[in-house]
Amino acid sequence: MSGEYKVTLLQLKANVLGLAAADEKIELGYLSAEEIYRLAENLLLLNAITPLTDEPGIIVRRGDKGWRISMHGGRLCLYHTTSRLDEHWAVEKVKELASLPPFRTSAPVTRPAPQLVGTTATPWSSTRTVAELAGLFTLGLALIALGFWYGLPHKKLSDLPADVVVVKSSQEINAIFKAVAGSYATGKKPGDSIVTISPQGRVTIGAIGKDGKVSKPRLEAQAQAARRGGLAAVLVPAVGVIAELPPDAVNVGSGNSRWRKVLN
Repeated sequence: MSGEYKVTLLQLKANVLGLAAADEKIELGYLSAEEIYRLAENLLLLNAITPLTDEPGIIVRRGDKGWRISMHGGRLCLYHTTSRLDEHWAVEKVKELASLPPFRTSAPVTRPAPQLVGTTATPWSSTRTVAELAGLFTLGLALIALGFWYGLPHKKLSDLPADVVVVKSSQEINAIFKAVAGSYATGKKPGDSIVTISPQGRVTIGAIGKDGKVSKPRLEAQAQAARRGGLAAVLVPAVGVIAELPPDAVNVGSGNSRWRKVLN
């Protein structure tokens, strides 16, 4: 991997799909912006499974400057420095990181303000100025409203990957739930995540505790049956697609992680 950003993980597994020890740091070396965006996607997925504090994070350095990507208040945040005590930007989607330092490629061009030529104010010019200000204010409110609308995530059925098809027939639904039923984990160590799918399509997601036992589920939901290509899959609103990976694994969410089946 040869990118322009030096990346260090704090209290996170190398793939950012599980928590590591409190004092653990992993140096990933130099990554590209796209590789960092994928790590941020996994951080969002991990937060959906186990709500995170702002301590686990992704440290990004370029030259002599550094930034921190962490979860804060349930939102993905990019801190102005590597400290979680500093100010931060909150983003709704990972792709919004591209518009922020250090990923923003160029700064907006600053143009000098036009010089004002002194004139004598008249009643007509004052009235026109007030009208122009009122118009600008109304336009500003409209732009803010549009910004809120387009800035918020609007999930639709069409947002599903093109190769995912929701199953309607009860016979096929039962067959898919039975095909993917079982428990799957990212590893066997404390902090690793585990998802359990019942033969009826009930999905629970938790983590392995320090005692080696599965903690109380952080997420519990009824899944929808689907197919991804020729393989069985289920849909969970807060997680996304959980797709079968033969012979004994599943892929969870939008990443390329392989959660292996836990054998009793």
